[in-house]
Amino acid sequence: MTQIEFLHRLSKLLKNVPEEEKQDILYDYEEHFRIAMESGKSEQEVAAELGKPETIAKECIANYHLERATENQSVSSLFRAICTTIGLGFFNLIFLLGPFIAAVSIIFSLFVVSFAFIITPLAAIVSAFTVDSIAEFFLNLFISIGLAGLGLLTGVGALKISRAFFTWSTNYVRSNLKIIKGENKKSLLLEDTKRGIEKNG
Repeated sequence: MTQIEFLHRLSKLLKNVPEEEKQDILYDYEEHFRIAMESGKSEQEVAAELGKPETIAKECIANYHLERATENQSVSSLFRAICTTIGLGFFNLIFLLGPFIAAVSIIFSLFVVSFAFIITPLAAIVSAFTVDSIAEFFLNLFISIGLAGLGLLTGVGALKISRAFFTWSTNYVRSNLKIIKGENKKSLLLEDTKRGIEKNG
């Protein structure tokens, strides 16, 4: 595969990435081709070393969404990064999606329990029409207020857990991507580009 073919295919695969980000990625790979060819390698050798544009595009898209998730605390960006990373191998389906779904389910359950506890005083008020005595009503009300307080504490705890989980998830996906890439193609590209700039600068 020639440099033009490689970059054209990569550009098409990065169509959903914002133009500025896409141009930065393409420029990096163009520089890698230039520096490698200056050292005597052919276009085909460089393309073979870099790997398939499809894999590179998935890695770049996952990195892009991961950065957006980190910057904006965006759950949707994090989910997109996870989905893209899963596409890089079956390994990720087990070690990335599984724990993510389990953790999200637990956090969601905590919020549901919190909400249910918080609204229990409403049920106690409604029960005023069905209880036989005032004492029983106040007992129900007292218990429901206690549950509402517990619900508020559960909600605060769930919120803190969800924030910690978000941070952990972004770090986990990032480390997962590094394992997949083996710190290879992109790292080599950036190092070669830096060396080339220093050499020519």
